[in-house]
Amino acid sequence: MTNFKYLVPTALAAALALTGCAGVAQPPKQDLPTAQSETTSPLVDEWWRNFNDPTLTTLVEEALAHNANVLTAAQNVTQSESALREATVALLPQVGLNGAVERQKPSQQTSLPGQTATVTIYQANVAASYEVDLWGRLWKARDAAKAQLAATQYAREVSRSAVAAQTAKSYFALLGLDADVALLTQTLATRDDALSLQKKRYAVGASGEFELKQAEAERAAVAAQLPTTIAAQTQAEAALSVLLGRSPREVVEGQVQRGQGLEALANAPEIPLSLPADLLTRRPDVELAAAQFAQADASLSEARRRFFPDISLSGLFGGQSLTAGSLLKSSARTWTAGAAIAQPIVGLASIEAEVEAAKASRNQAEIAYAQAARSAYADAKSALAAHQLTTDALTATTLRAQDESRIRELVNTRYKAGTASYLDLINAERDRLAAERDHVDALRDRVTALVSVYQALGGGWQPVALNDRMK
Repeated sequence: MTNFKYLVPTALAAALALTGCAGVAQPPKQDLPTAQSETTSPLVDEWWRNFNDPTLTTLVEEALAHNANVLTAAQNVTQSESALREATVALLPQVGLNGAVERQKPSQQTSLPGQTATVTIYQANVAASYEVDLWGRLWKARDAAKAQLAATQYAREVSRSAVAAQTAKSYFALLGLDADVALLTQTLATRDDALSLQKKRYAVGASGEFELKQAEAERAAVAAQLPTTIAAQTQAEAALSVLLGRSPREVVEGQVQRGQGLEALANAPEIPLSLPADLLTRRPDVELAAAQFAQADASLSEARRRFFPDISLSGLFGGQSLTAGSLLKSSARTWTAGAAIAQPIVGLASIEAEVEAAKASRNQAEIAYAQAARSAYADAKSALAAHQLTTDALTATTLRAQDESRIRELVNTRYKAGTASYLDLINAERDRLAAERDHVDALRDRVTALVSVYQALGGGWQPVALNDRMK
């Protein structure tokens, strides 16, 4: 139960505390690790161009223009711009023009002598009212609306950054499946040739049933993998079409264009892989959390100012006449002026509850900002580590694929010379296929990890340009 005797002193103390409060609140400083570079490399901004694949650039730009999440985020910005305009208008005097024509006949029971005739009264007035924002409540409401606009702008950039990264990763996954399908198709053709040869050798007694069944089993193993991989390829292409914001007809009947293969994409230029000093301001999700903190802080300040009386001025100037043509005459002129003050008393308990709720929201926003900062550095650390590991894995799988291909050639030569068994040849073929598929996976993982680095370092948007728009 609220103790009312403390409410007025609380309000007065709050008034003193609010004196001199101004500016946008900044979230608390975080305990940050030592930076390894002063700023982020400029190659991070439109990172998709670093892969030198026009098709990838086209797909990312298509997604940024048509993806549903990006479009929704843009509409949220439009809503916040409207709310900011509304909060700004509230700071100005409210002026209105009104006119009226009234036909009336006074009651014979209540009218004064000589006033029983039916008359027509014409009125035209300009009315104005203004809330004197002595305590800055309306300005704080505007600050909250401005911070909300900033938050939706950063949320839009978060969406754009995520969509760009997901588009690239989905494209890389599709290229990986393309390469996998090509490998399996090529291997299946090789297995068909081997099976045909074994059937001929078995027919003339040059080999036994064991070799024939081995050839059939190896051919069946590859044939079983191919449909599953083609299905995954189809699913990946459809999912990418949805991500690009294409129509249902294009999703079903269209095709996602392919550009360079994974081998070429893996040659993307390296960027300095280090933790930059400006990481937090580079990340739109962290800036979003900061804007949400500023909004919550401004809303708390606005709520506290509701303890103080509302002071308003009003005025009316116009004319009243029995004929329309006489409205502009000085004898028809009317005016009123007034001032009003309203101080909540019983309502102070409700305001106190609003303040406590706003304070809790501000505390939540502060916690969310700290979490966003932690996550930013965790993402960066994980992405940099994954990039290094996938680069090492690509080097190893490249060497292995080359070695297994050479081993297969040597075993095939020995098999034709009769110094190696058919089982040796099958094992060499199987190892070569596995090595090449692992190499494709390593290529995909390497370029995907590079995208994660770009995203973790705040790539995909221009923070300086956005900050300029918010001034």
